[in-house]
Amino acid sequence: MQCTDCNLVFVDVIESWDILQHSYDGGLLKSFRRKLMLPFRTFKNHKNFDTLTRRADTIVNFIQEQSGNPIKVNFLDIGCNKGFLLASAIKKSWNVYGIEVVGELLGAFRNLYKEFANQTIIGKINDFHLKFNNTSFDIITAIDVIEHLEDPVKEMQTIYEMLSPNGIFVIQTPDTSCQQAIDEKEKWGALKPLEHLHLFSPNNLETFAKKIGYKNIAFFPCFEEADGNFVAILKK
Repeated sequence: MQCTDCNLVFVDVIESWDILQHSYDGGLLKSFRRKLMLPFRTFKNHKNFDTLTRRADTIVNFIQEQSGNPIKVNFLDIGCNKGFLLASAIKKSWNVYGIEVVGELLGAFRNLYKEFANQTIIGKINDFHLKFNNTSFDIITAIDVIEHLEDPVKEMQTIYEMLSPNGIFVIQTPDTSCQQAIDEKEKWGALKPLEHLHLFSPNNLETFAKKIGYKNIAFFPCFEEADGNFVAILKK
């Protein structure tokens, strides 16, 4: 569906979490295979280690520049997947935290970076907020994540609450106003009803963010071109 007022694209009836979760973990068979192989996997032996590390380093360097090159940073990555962004932030001596809904993805990272293992949780944003409700963050990232949020109003308000004063929230997400979306219409690759529940444009994201309380919203070229992504930095 598409809102006639703000042009937000959204799934009108969201499936149960059990069904949604299987769209992320690949289903019972793939999930079981991942868990079975987990003891044998190491972080640095990932088949795409170099590529994923370069990508993560690029993102973290960009964030560091945009945030004024801070020295001491509490950093949270939402949807941290295999932990490559966290690993790049650790090289900057940042204090890292992570949220991931598919637990087996984080196993190799946790085994290597044991000092940060307890600062990553398997669950959702609210689960993390309940556990670390006395911790505030200078930088929070959600790279290819906000399109997956079931309740973006509630969850992005929680993210706002977790930010320290003048903290920044960095996102990358598909752009419903991009030329690719306009040309491909219903065949646009970002239309994945079991995964992408809310799809934004820069215009409606800015309106949405200001209603939550963000003071400044700035837009930047995307980290990857897939599905016409855009990058935004929201400052508290």
